[in-house]
Amino acid sequence: MQMNWVKKNWPWAALNLFALAVMATLLWRSIAVDDFNPNYDPMLIGSGKWAIRFLLICLLMTPLNTIFGWREALKLRKPAGLWAFAFAVAHFVLNVIGLQENWVRSPVPDYMAALGVIGLGILTPMAATSTRWAMKRMGKWWKRLHRLVYAAGLIVVAHALLESSNKRVAGYEPQISTELGLYLILLFLLLAARIPTFRSTLAGLRHRLRIRSKPAIESRPESS
Repeated sequence: MQMNWVKKNWPWAALNLFALAVMATLLWRSIAVDDFNPNYDPMLIGSGKWAIRFLLICLLMTPLNTIFGWREALKLRKPAGLWAFAFAVAHFVLNVIGLQENWVRSPVPDYMAALGVIGLGILTPMAATSTRWAMKRMGKWWKRLHRLVYAAGLIVVAHALLESSNKRVAGYEPQISTELGLYLILLFLLLAARIPTFRSTLAGLRHRLRIRSKPAIESRPESS
């Protein structure tokens, strides 16, 4: 039974184990830092990056199913989205602690932080309604709510790009703007893959790939 479960669910298990390892590493590094630097914290930046990365992984799963017919990818959307939310929460908490802002008197210090808060505000109800019970109870409203992931992706990446313009951050990670720019391009591609015209094109590509692979299999000589 256990072996069958592993064979059937190994992508899900691998994704969650990988995410746990990343989160544990970030937490360990955060605890291991003796003197917290309010101007720059690699754990704060790292948690923000991984929130974006897991959000992109979540959005990538549907095109993988559309192009390659990998149905298991659809099962990874939920855990990837939940990990994106978890890293976003960690990023927010580290930001509050590290910057030592008075979030009661001034909840949002600037417009860049406002974008991050809005992105987290969108991900929060999505994470809270990620159960089958919520899906049944909400009906068609569940899909409408979870389509906000597209807006959340754009807002979060915009937040990260604006924050990367900070000279202190750029001084420690000069490549961060390039990296985030690549994430933005990938995000646009993943969003374009959901447009009906492009989605039909991708489905047609999958069909053509299947046709090309069949002659190669049929042309193999039969063993005597």
